Amino acid sequence: MKHLLFGLMLLFTVSTRAIEITHGPWICDMDSTSATIVWVTDIPGLSWVEVAPDAADHFYGQARPRYYDVLAGRKLLVDSVHRVHVTGLKPNTKYRYRVFTQEVAEWRYDDWVSLGKTACTDVWRGKPYAFTTFPAQPRDITFLVLNDIHERPQFMKELCKDIDFNKLDFVLLNGDMSHRLRDQKHMMDAYLDTCVSMFATHTPLFFNRGNHELRGQFADYLYRYFPTNNGQYYRLQHVAGIDFLFIDSGEDKPDEDIEYSGIVDFDHYREEQARWLRSLREEKKVGQYPLVVFSHMPPTLENWHGPYHMQKTLTPELNKMNVSVMLSGHLHAFGYQEPNEVINFPNLVNSNNTYLLCHISNGKMEVDYVGLKAKEKKHFTFPLK
Repeated sequence: MKHLLFGLMLLFTVSTRAIEITHGPWICDMDSTSATIVWVTDIPGLSWVEVAPDAADHFYGQARPRYYDVLAGRKLLVDSVHRVHVTGLKPNTKYRYRVFTQEVAEWRYDDWVSLGKTACTDVWRGKPYAFTTFPAQPRDITFLVLNDIHERPQFMKELCKDIDFNKLDFVLLNGDMSHRLRDQKHMMDAYLDTCVSMFATHTPLFFNRGNHELRGQFADYLYRYFPTNNGQYYRLQHVAGIDFLFIDSGEDKPDEDIEYSGIVDFDHYREEQARWLRSLREEKKVGQYPLVVFSHMPPTLENWHGPYHMQKTLTPELNKMNVSVMLSGHLHAFGYQEPNEVINFPNLVNSNNTYLLCHISNGKMEVDYVGLKAKEKKHFTFPLK
């Protein structure tokens, strides 16, 4: 009898436990009329975002449009990582938003689905989150670059303690935020939960892979957490009169290196990106606006295979694109390369213990290179072409 009562109590507890949002939300892939919002729940479910202009009478008490997590015409029910692309927004406009996931209570056959409890970000206990779309016209831009944090979330918080994230247009994670990718919890603990707590609910998080994000059993799942406007890690992102070009630089080791057991093909991947860069130029998708390039690895190290291969594939195409400056990392040390016979644009390398605070205004980009020690601070000015 005792065992029966315990079993009934356990069944009741399991059946009444509500679905929970365990990570996020964070904003990525934003432009002047859309934004992608990502979050994670403990179990799969039907997910949507409600968005309204930043006014109290708009968010509560009125019907709001719902934007669903949709793939090829079907609202997704079988994933616990939710990616909702919100479209039709107005440029330079502040919006409030809430995210929802409703659990699947029963799925009998075909599409006879019964939905159950719903998880929501504020549940009437606080204000909705908010973001502001990028303007359609050029204006001043301020952004922060972090790289090579390598699973030091507390250090990242200390490093950024004086940053007002509300004054930034976006934050770029320029690679090697983890040592490797073992599973979702590992990635969340390493940096992503901390980014959410610091800024990513309201300030867009732009992600660029480093070579350490290419390693581990979970590496092939990474894109699910950082969807982009073209379905690739490499991409062109326009923000308020500036084109930002993301290079996915790959691994510094040869493809046949023993560390990868023959499961990678980064040489062909860099060649693919070189063809893509050529198409951007030939189709005149770049050239109208100043161009700033992000790459985890700098292409100026001839004694490492990856950077050297970049010189043979990607750099010749970049040299034809009137690049104003490249920002990179990977070296775990400060580096600066003036234009030379290899690259015809400057390359600023951020270390693993510093950030780059970048401000674009009046035809130039001012960059503060800042660490926890006063001697680490440097300042650079790059004219925009």
